[in-house]
Amino acid sequence: MAGRKKRAVRFGVFFVIALITVSIVPAMFSGSKAMAQSGPPAPELAPNLGWLNTDRPLRFSDELKGHVVLLDFWTYCCINCMHVLPDLEYLEEKYADEPFVVIGVHSAKFAEEGDRQSVRHAMQRYDIHHPVVIDDGRQIWGQFGVRSWPSFVLIGADGNVLGIASGEGNRVLLDQAIRAALDEGEVSETLASERVSFKLDSEVRSASGLRYPGKVEALPPSGEGDRGWLAIADSSNDRVILATYPDGEGRSKLVQIVGSGRAGLVDGPPDVAGFHDPQGMAFDAAAGVLYVADTKNHAIREIDLESFAVTTIVGSGTQGYDRRGGRAGAEQPLASPWDVELSADSKTLFIAMAGTHQLWDLNLKTNVARFLAGSSYESIVDGPAEQAQLAQPSGMGLSSDGTKLYFADSETSAIRTLDLAETRASGVVLTLIGTGLFDFGDIDGLYPDARLQHPLDVDVWPQDAGDRLFVCDTYNSKIKILNPTERVVGQWLGNGSVGGDSAMDLVLSEPAGIDLAFESDGEARLFIADTNHHRVVMVDVPGRGWREVVIDGLSNSEAETDGDSELVAETINVDVAAGFELTLDVGLPSGAKPNAEYPMQIRVVRERKGERTTISQQTLATPKLPIAVALQAGDVSARDQLRVDLSFGYCFDSAGVCVPAELGWLLTVSAGEARRAEPSRREIQ
Repeated sequence: MAGRKKRAVRFGVFFVIALITVSIVPAMFSGSKAMAQSGPPAPELAPNLGWLNTDRPLRFSDELKGHVVLLDFWTYCCINCMHVLPDLEYLEEKYADEPFVVIGVHSAKFAEEGDRQSVRHAMQRYDIHHPVVIDDGRQIWGQFGVRSWPSFVLIGADGNVLGIASGEGNRVLLDQAIRAALDEGEVSETLASERVSFKLDSEVRSASGLRYPGKVEALPPSGEGDRGWLAIADSSNDRVILATYPDGEGRSKLVQIVGSGRAGLVDGPPDVAGFHDPQGMAFDAAAGVLYVADTKNHAIREIDLESFAVTTIVGSGTQGYDRRGGRAGAEQPLASPWDVELSADSKTLFIAMAGTHQLWDLNLKTNVARFLAGSSYESIVDGPAEQAQLAQPSGMGLSSDGTKLYFADSETSAIRTLDLAETRASGVVLTLIGTGLFDFGDIDGLYPDARLQHPLDVDVWPQDAGDRLFVCDTYNSKIKILNPTERVVGQWLGNGSVGGDSAMDLVLSEPAGIDLAFESDGEARLFIADTNHHRVVMVDVPGRGWREVVIDGLSNSEAETDGDSELVAETINVDVAAGFELTLDVGLPSGAKPNAEYPMQIRVVRERKGERTTISQQTLATPKLPIAVALQAGDVSARDQLRVDLSFGYCFDSAGVCVPAELGWLLTVSAGEARRAEPSRREIQ
């Protein structure tokens, strides 16, 4: 015991020395890399809008009594908050067998981030495995004297605040502080005998086979016999999906899954290669490659479109802090590259470097990457490239003449442009829409009054009167159109709330990627990565008719296992010549209801003569039971088998966790006259 006490005292002294220069906040200390000795009792985590990843609220006076607790104050838009998640995971794993708990305190910046459903999606998108409390109006933030994202507050086993640290790069300091607090708790006999247990949320696997797709890139067929390409960054599955260019009904065929699905920086064949949260992509059709911004691997990757082998072009696999660049390959570290765009001459790859609030470029001949614009200070300041201030650029589009790079500057809710016609030293950044880090909303009109909310992508729509820009207005869940000359923006598609049949009634949920594709006959289609709905939507331009893209051969393989004990097999007699409607119903346990925080997805796969074809896929933003699926004439014949998968979440009023429901029916079709079929109602006990 004496040895442990000495160690606790030694770390305690380190703690105080580390904080000698910090400024005092009421009853606490604060600093960029600062922790303090024991302060006042920690206030309870209230008021709040509820808890996620736990089956009950957690209180310092009850469940957390005797625990060392690390509060992580975060907001899910923040790139710096994403950067510290590996630190938290490291600490959780290191102290998994001791009474230590990490609690995320989600203190929203944007209006969209204050919604419980949105926080739940972000939590699962980032694979967060600790409880999260939703801070109502940043009141908990204020009680603890927090001033920036991310910030950490450490609370000792006695329930008293030990101190606060802010920013990135605090893993070692936090580790030492946690160890010291645990040792001190044991010495003072205030430490709990074992760690509190709680039930984490279960994630609903989508029927589409996608998991939070971040970006999409389309390459139409170039001529007879060419299938074209559709590339989807299946971000939270850590892989890239390559499929054929969809037909007019949005139907596509899987060509290749690139990536093992295990997070990591691994080059090689498609089933071996590793990605980690891939985002933006760019085709080079002439070279036969697809470039990928491998965001959490902090690297740019290349996929060969013949062998599907993956090669790392630049990046070391770990986050870098270099703001200038100039090195090649693995010698040049990057910081959260979020998008890539190919230059008009295909010699340069532009990079939206979200992690350092800059734009970079990559010489594709030498593989040298270097700074292009942005001082690395996070703000919205126009002017010469080296002096301009950007804020988490996350999506880019090249002007039709190749002289301007438009980009979505997400943290300032802005769309901006860099003039590429100028030399590197004299290039100028200009803001088209957006005024400040905390200026956001959903207001159409002219600059400076117009408002967006955390846009994540932009693409160019060439017009005779000049380029127009499609804007992925992510946190408003809308697609907007921007005239860059007049600096005026207006709604184009999606209403962000209730669905219907018209284009404006399309319900999107934080779409993060868009790509405009021009077909050989002059038709144009806009592809949207509808991130929180786990799908891609295809839209006719300019008509705005839309349909959900269905990739034949891509599915949730676990949900379609033939040996599924939950699979119900039966025969339906229906009118295959005219088409019919399937009505699916599910009985939930007493007190349960469909969870509106998850989309409901239905997928119908036809099996005919050993060949499987996906004939319908539908996503409901607002789940409801029973649910009807219309199957068209010609899609189904007698003796076909239909595999129907339904996925959604349900919950109980008395608990904060979600329960996944993933059900399947195997239906044999018999020709009849019925225009409606009702397979057996499924009961969940």
